[in-house]
Amino acid sequence: MDNPNQTTPQKQRLHPLIATAAGAVIVASLAATAAITGVFPKATGNNEQNGQTQAALIASQPAIDTAAAASAARAAQAQQIAAQQAQQQQQQQPVAQAQPQPAPRSAPTHHRRHASTAPQPPQYAQQGGGYAQQPSPSYCQTCGTVVAINQTRTPGQSTGIGAVGGAAAGGLLGNQFGHGNGRTAMTVLGALGGGLAGNQVEKQVRAETDYQVQVQMENGTTRTFTYHNPPPFGQGQRVRIENGTLVGA
Repeated sequence: MDNPNQTTPQKQRLHPLIATAAGAVIVASLAATAAITGVFPKATGNNEQNGQTQAALIASQPAIDTAAAASAARAAQAQQIAAQQAQQQQQQQPVAQAQPQPAPRSAPTHHRRHASTAPQPPQYAQQGGGYAQQPSPSYCQTCGTVVAINQTRTPGQSTGIGAVGGAAAGGLLGNQFGHGNGRTAMTVLGALGGGLAGNQVEKQVRAETDYQVQVQMENGTTRTFTYHNPPPFGQGQRVRIENGTLVGA
């Protein structure tokens, strides 16, 4: 049996200095952890060190190639689509082979014999229709060709000066012949003859020459143009009508 008078042993207490040191270590560890995780505001002087620390942490992390991952995903999707298309083609191929192809139909021989012996339509009928459909050729309504140039002389109008001058000259000439009544008669005859001759001479002097130009038009008609002077074109030359007169084409 236990002795009731025996006392319970007392617990050994921790020294105060050791407890203080342990608490300081714990506080320092917590502060360092908070500084690394970014809980505490960073000092200005440590910006470069913190940047280097973060760069080192990022560099230490394994890099993920997003482009390679996207390419692999697209390749897998393309393979899947190709496999589906191949499967659909394999499913459709037996159906297409199962459908019977229609046999070629041969034309009966009697039709060919009839076709060979049938009379051909005359070719001249088609050609005649083609000629009827051709438009009529257009032509120049004011164009033509000179076919002839005729020269005509028209006597001029007498003013009486020639008759008077001729009568005087004839009278003087007749007066040179005969004696007495004979001279008088010759003078009268000379005056009459001289008057008539002088009148004709005056008409010839005042006569006008005209040029009749005949033109064969392209529409088949013939037209005549009168010129008081020699025309500027010759026979066989192409001309056209402009403002009522002929000009060279």
